[in-house]
Amino acid sequence: MRLLIEWFGHPERAFFSVLIAGTKGKGSTGFFLESILEAGGNRTGFYSSPHLQDPRERVRIGGKMISKSAWQWGLNKIRRVLSQKRLPHGTGDFTYFEIMTLLGMLVFAKTRVQVGIFEVGMGGRLDATNVLNASLGILTPIHLDHEAFLGHNIAAIAREKAAIIRRGAQIVVSTQSAAAMREIKKQAKAMRARLISAGRLNRHSLGLKGEFQRVNAGAALKAASVLREAHGFSVPDKAIRSGLRAKNWPGRFEQVVGSPEFVIDSAHNPSAVQALVKSLRMIYGTRDRVLIFGVARDKNSGAMLRYFSRFFSNVILTKLPNIRSQEMGVLLTQARRYFEKVLPAAKTSEAMSLARKSVSPKGVVVVAGSFYLSGEVRTLLGRL
Repeated sequence: MRLLIEWFGHPERAFFSVLIAGTKGKGSTGFFLESILEAGGNRTGFYSSPHLQDPRERVRIGGKMISKSAWQWGLNKIRRVLSQKRLPHGTGDFTYFEIMTLLGMLVFAKTRVQVGIFEVGMGGRLDATNVLNASLGILTPIHLDHEAFLGHNIAAIAREKAAIIRRGAQIVVSTQSAAAMREIKKQAKAMRARLISAGRLNRHSLGLKGEFQRVNAGAALKAASVLREAHGFSVPDKAIRSGLRAKNWPGRFEQVVGSPEFVIDSAHNPSAVQALVKSLRMIYGTRDRVLIFGVARDKNSGAMLRYFSRFFSNVILTKLPNIRSQEMGVLLTQARRYFEKVLPAAKTSEAMSLARKSVSPKGVVVVAGSFYLSGEVRTLLGRL
């Protein structure tokens, strides 16, 4: 990644960068921050992953995914430059995520974005986004996820994520476990960085549903305050109120009115599922309901299903439209331990058909487990 940005003339230096790491809430925190900054008149770019339906969703300018012409310009430029270069021996091929990260930087630089918000893909230390010299970082809640790559305990995972902390940087930190906080403080001390605590935001109305969004909003508001007070960006109070009420962030407790109603959420690890279940219980109570669940094979699907079973009696299992999908046999074995009724579906459209037959017209169908699943359900429901 360092080689790429050198070849392309360091596009990341053309804007102020904010880097967000953590286990859950990275995307929503970035969305809240993007919305606040845009409402304040700041030209803002937001790089996030993965996408739900269109890969252009990963690179946003002004709260909207980039145009097809900007997408084409960026990829043509990358192809043209790389065709003239030779990789050092042993470097290996560039990954999809590295190219997308570079694309975001190039487009932000070309369009004269003032603030570029980047969501870390996985971990932090070795993530492609960590070439950014971000003087403002955000650490959302850290829990177990991607254990095969990041470590099998909170401390190990926190060390990977805290590696985004740059020398002298300001780091907004959501509420963390004691184990995670120890590692964050250790890295901050080594880098002489300033830690800024962010709590749950209770006093504002939010555009995104789910009580867990109040933690994400709290981190975004604190980051916006740092940008205003320490870096001179325009963040008036009315921009804060407007930005926090923004709603155009799909796949995050997205309610689709109908008979039955659908709730599309991309919770894909145990801690996110716990937060989702808490919000579902508060909003839907005893309402007739069924869960559609699909998950990648590197996720702790057993724990996720266990938490879901505290609110759902019935689950419909499906495979993701992706080669990383967990095998149906594995999901069936896990789900039968916890649910009264378990139905397998060969594909998402079949799962949706089974769900509609499983609940009353006034019931609710909850879709969760993966961004890939959320994206396909949105497409099938005509949510483009």
